[in-house]
Amino acid sequence: MAWCPKCKCEYVEGVTICADCGCELVDKLQEEEPEPELTQQDALAMIQAVKESGKDIPEELFEEMEGAEEFFSDEDEPSAGYQSPYVNNEEKAEENRTSAYTLLTVGGAGLIVIALFFLGIIDFGTSLTNKYMITGVMGVLFILFIVMGIVSLKNSKILTKKAHKENNLTAEIKKWCIDNLKEKEIDQLLSLEQQSLELKYFQRFDYMKKAIQKQFMNLDESYLDRLIEEVYADIFEEENE
Repeated sequence: MAWCPKCKCEYVEGVTICADCGCELVDKLQEEEPEPELTQQDALAMIQAVKESGKDIPEELFEEMEGAEEFFSDEDEPSAGYQSPYVNNEEKAEENRTSAYTLLTVGGAGLIVIALFFLGIIDFGTSLTNKYMITGVMGVLFILFIVMGIVSLKNSKILTKKAHKENNLTAEIKKWCIDNLKEKEIDQLLSLEQQSLELKYFQRFDYMKKAIQKQFMNLDESYLDRLIEEVYADIFEEENE
């Protein structure tokens, strides 16, 4: 008897090619070793590795072990080598803009209060010496707030321009991924048909990362990780089912 090594179909003698998948038939099938089960210790190590990389932890990992949610509490401190999630220029610009408005508001309001205090309109019952000292120290502090607010506002404008370029690059990379990275082709190339979901995720992620780095060079590592997270579900739709 002849056997197809891929689909495991049995054929009569004389047939040399599988009618279903086109593979060359063999005389005997090789015995496959059973896939080792993912132990709790392995799951913990895998979750720890994902956490240190800054990526989101797949829900499938938690299903492999009981109580995994408690393994990482909100109070856990990042371990050595932890890479914080990427913050894009648009988010940085918004943070600087918010800080600028806060600093300018506090600084301006503070200077008004100090001016009223110096002119005697607001009286705190202090001596003349203390009045001058408080006015001088607090005046310098609120002026510093205003200067920091102006700097933050300028940084926000610079980051807004950078964000426009970054958003265009992100849109270009995502479009390239959708056009060139296909689920079936990747899974077939990596032989992922029989793999568990969590292993599929890591191998797919690594493949996408290398493919994008080859097409678009000199990309920030954390930026690329976040981008892949965003486009992953569009390519591998089965993860959403």
